[in-house]
Amino acid sequence: MLSVIGQLVSDNPYALNFIGLNAAIAVAFTAAGMLVLTGAPRHPVGLLMTAGGLSAAISVLAGSWSGSVATVWISKWLWWPPFGLILLALLLFPDGRLPSRRWRAVAWALAGSVLIATVGLAGVAADQPYAFLIEVSPELTTVGRAFLAAALAGVAVTMALGIAIVGSLWARWRVAEGDTRRQLACLIPAAVLMAIGIGLDSAFAFPLAFPLIAVAVPIAMAVAILRYRLYGLDRAVNRTTVWLVMSLLVLVTFVAVVTALRLLLVGDEDSTNASLVATGLIAVGFEPVRRRVQQSVDHLLYGDRANPYKVIGVLLDLLRHTAEYGDVLPRLTSAVAESLRLPYVAVALNDAQGTRIVAEHGDRSDHLETFAMQTHGTEVGRLLVGRRSPGAQFTPRERRLLADVALNAAMAAEATRLIQDLRQSRERLVMAREEERRRLRRDLHDGVGPALTGIAMQIRAARKLSGPSRVGELLDGLTGDLQICTAEVRSLVTALRPPSLDRGLGEALRAECHRFDTEGLEVSFEADGDLTGLPAAVEVAAYRIVSESLNNVARHARAAHCRVSVTRSSTLDIEVIDDGVGLASSANGRAGVGLQSMRERAEELGGECIIASTVPHGAAVRVHLPIAVSA
Repeated sequence: MLSVIGQLVSDNPYALNFIGLNAAIAVAFTAAGMLVLTGAPRHPVGLLMTAGGLSAAISVLAGSWSGSVATVWISKWLWWPPFGLILLALLLFPDGRLPSRRWRAVAWALAGSVLIATVGLAGVAADQPYAFLIEVSPELTTVGRAFLAAALAGVAVTMALGIAIVGSLWARWRVAEGDTRRQLACLIPAAVLMAIGIGLDSAFAFPLAFPLIAVAVPIAMAVAILRYRLYGLDRAVNRTTVWLVMSLLVLVTFVAVVTALRLLLVGDEDSTNASLVATGLIAVGFEPVRRRVQQSVDHLLYGDRANPYKVIGVLLDLLRHTAEYGDVLPRLTSAVAESLRLPYVAVALNDAQGTRIVAEHGDRSDHLETFAMQTHGTEVGRLLVGRRSPGAQFTPRERRLLADVALNAAMAAEATRLIQDLRQSRERLVMAREEERRRLRRDLHDGVGPALTGIAMQIRAARKLSGPSRVGELLDGLTGDLQICTAEVRSLVTALRPPSLDRGLGEALRAECHRFDTEGLEVSFEADGDLTGLPAAVEVAAYRIVSESLNNVARHARAAHCRVSVTRSSTLDIEVIDDGVGLASSANGRAGVGLQSMRERAEELGGECIIASTVPHGAAVRVHLPIAVSA
């Protein structure tokens, strides 16, 4: 405000041109420095940026009140130190340390060149306070010319060192990793633009140098801090950045409107009306522009948290268009992290061994929050989300959004699991089929084959015999061999399908229950519905499951009673219930290959097998098999 008042009352037309660049530098770099110091007090980068901005601010105030020679003289040399401070801040960015010990000489040389240039500018301004560096009169005194030479030399050395510092940013970017690399990538283009702007402004007073110098580095630094959580800032970063951007926009708009009106409408003599018009335009447009700036900063800092439907839409599109389901969860974690600007997102799924992370994005930290992934009332895993900074907390709206994300992740995980189970089931079926073929081949080759060959040889030998007694002995041997072959073939047939099923499933199960019904174990059987005409696969699965269940009861349950019931409706429902010690107390845990085989037999047909302990004691096996084909 003081600089605006000074500019309005000043008779020197140079004041308006001077206020623009230095005021923008003062506002931008002070805000950037305070932004750093908010999250990291006494950080060298923040101190240097703040000092540079304050130095430029003093220069602005001095130059605005250009009616006094003393204030103009101060403004003529105090504008230069901010550039040296800013270059040194770039050299120390982002951790506040020099890249290596070799850069100490560069830092000292930079400080010396800035000091020499500042002293030279002060000496030249003592002779000609209202002239700029390239506008000084050739009628300078010998001392004035010496100061001019020192100023030019200092400026030249500073620019050369600035190029070296920009080169150091590039060199550090090449070897950096993670967020540090991305932070430097934000700053390198801005540093190059600032160096170009300083050269153009110092040598030619080029108009476009103004935005290059005043805006490039602060905005790049703000982006690096916002996007990659540099110095652990959050809410303070949001407010400071909005203030920074709005201040720059107000200054740029004010200077542009006043300059345009003075040149086109008002004339060069009076700037009061132009200033009033500019102030009115800023007042009218301030709030709409502030809202847009706030939305942009929120999006930069928090992603799409204000638009949850967009986030969910991105996830649904990802699920819809991902061809390979193995890629769904990794892509989902990446999409969530990028959409909400989260440093870490992971999906951990439950399995027999516990909970394990199957997909993650970002660098894991100790500041994690978990969201349950549930489907069909069962928790299938957890969504792990890293906080944006150690002290940050998710808002209730973000928690609801992340809970919805966890729901989508659960559905994706369940779909992935089902597809994997299907693939594994197919692989097991193929392997089981090939193993069964191998076993049949081996049994036929090693058992039935040699036996039949031996019988054929004995028949040929019998043709050559003449004595009835010897022929009888040979035929008795052939009879024994044929009985052995018959037994082996019967064993193969039984392994393929139990012969008792030829009498129907009901009779086969009744006979199996009778086989296990002993003095110490009473087994009862109940059948409800017509059990004839069932598909062969359903009959075999039901028989094998009941047989394995009875075997487990007899061996492990220490039960006195066992009831087997089979009901046919739209499905074939089987129950095997005992009054034994239950699953947890059974010998050997009762959770071996047999139980797994029962589950697999049911699942292969699209059914389910549920095995659980009963109250107060005992265990129950409940099986539901779909009847796919009717007789």
